[in-house]
Amino acid sequence: MKKELQELVAEETAASEASRDEALSERAVRKGKNRSVVYSVRLTPEQTDEIQRIADEAGVPASALVRDWVLEGLAAERGSATLDSLVDTLSRDVDKLRRSVARREAS
Repeated sequence: MKKELQELVAEETAASEASRDEALSERAVRKGKNRSVVYSVRLTPEQTDEIQRIADEAGVPASALVRDWVLEGLAAERGSATLDSLVDTLSRDVDKLRRSVARREAS
């Protein structure tokens, strides 16, 4: 069973890489008001491992962490960060600082 799964993943990876420069089909993107759109982003295994580690330390799903980063970047780009988003960012930065200090003290 594990070998079959590995083969399936390898096949899907090869198919994805072979078509990576092609436009997405209409079925791949949901269109409509207030519907989410999924973006596919290529990252190295090291980058995804680091994202997962940060998400685990923060106790949030990795997808939520990345989505928050993107939304923060958009708000900063627009110059339209709300007070709530600024407080959220500050809170995350404080948590990040606490984790960094804890790692330094542990080593």
